[in-house]
Amino acid sequence: MPPTRRYPNFVAFISTGVILGFVVGSAFAYFGGGNTTQTGRNFGVASSVMFLGLLGACLFGLVAAVLAVLLERRD
Repeated sequence: MPPTRRYPNFVAFISTGVILGFVVGSAFAYFGGGNTTQTGRNFGVASSVMFLGLLGACLFGLVAAVLAVLLERRD
């Protein structure tokens, strides 16, 4: 009997990447430096947490999806 091939769970990979990315991006925004742009405008901590959290979620989700595809394609 040939060995059973196991496939990665794509939803679990991508969801974990999105959650981890949001946490990392939010932590970077919250504990990072100042909240002033180069033009001198101020912005709130909540807006920077949401923006960088969503950016991190998108990037980490994409990396997790690529990793899941690579794991699925290996022999």
